Amino acid sequence: MILEYEKKQSVYAEKGCEHVVNGVIRFDDLIRTDYIPTNFSAESKNFLLRDGHTDWDKKHSDFEMKIHKEWLEELGYDTEIYTVNFTTHEIIKLEEINETVDDPNVPKLSDKYIVENLPITESKKI
Repeated sequence: MILEYEKKQSVYAEKGCEHVVNGVIRFDDLIRTDYIPTNFSAESKNFLLRDGHTDWDKKHSDFEMKIHKEWLEELGYDTEIYTVNFTTHEIIKLEEINETVDDPNVPKLSDKYIVENLPITESKKI
């Protein structure tokens, strides 16, 4: 199944977001993005972010990945077994992704690791 949904953006609060740029207080619009399912039954989601935010694309991508997981859960999928391809929006099994990697040294996406007692080391610039 491919999750189809509409994205609608609107001004939620005109000049309603105060922030500081180079020591100067600015007021920009607060933009609301609605994600509305069109071919499946799940709750619509929304996200608010200041217009022109420097991390606009990343924050929206992160939110979209989060709602993909929420929608999977609402649709009854086990998120330990299923995920949504971010580009195509197709619901796929994690093992299908794992099958494309033949190298046994590459961890599988469905593997879980618990890391304990690792020594603290310093980072070096490469």
